[in-house]
Amino acid sequence: MRTVTVNGRAETLPDDPEALLVDVVRDNLGLTGTKLACGAGVCGACTVLLDGFPIASCLLPANSVAGKTITTVEGVAAGRLHPVQKAFMTLDALQCGFCTPGFIVEAVAFYDKYRKTNGAVTPTREEIGSALSGHLCRCGAYENILLAVAAACSGRFDGDDDETVSPR
Repeated sequence: MRTVTVNGRAETLPDDPEALLVDVVRDNLGLTGTKLACGAGVCGACTVLLDGFPIASCLLPANSVAGKTITTVEGVAAGRLHPVQKAFMTLDALQCGFCTPGFIVEAVAFYDKYRKTNGAVTPTREEIGSALSGHLCRCGAYENILLAVAAACSGRFDGDDDETVSPR
């Protein structure tokens, strides 16, 4: 029996050698935040963290993650909202919301790496754009997505103070 840790819980992987990680996450585990959109690894909707690194789960055979750690959008918060999640809510960085989980997962990976290296210095638009370049938003919410990631990285949403005021 092969297992993977998903959002802190040990889960059994299917015996099917053709099962894709996105299907296991959504169908077997019921974690429907991860979306299957293009099925070709170009839209970013299926992004999860594999041992802390963003990957397209629609291309990855599920059995290849045995013994590893997966974090989905449902596992990002770990008990309280991540600064990136707070920023997305406050700055209305979504429209239909279909792409939002993938953007958040990728933005969290960028945030964690960026903050470790740069502290609370605001990243440039180019740095954020480069990090999120593998994601498509069909509604065109890019401007607020970029603003939200910049605000999160600048430290605006750090700590327990909840300045989050959802505009919706």
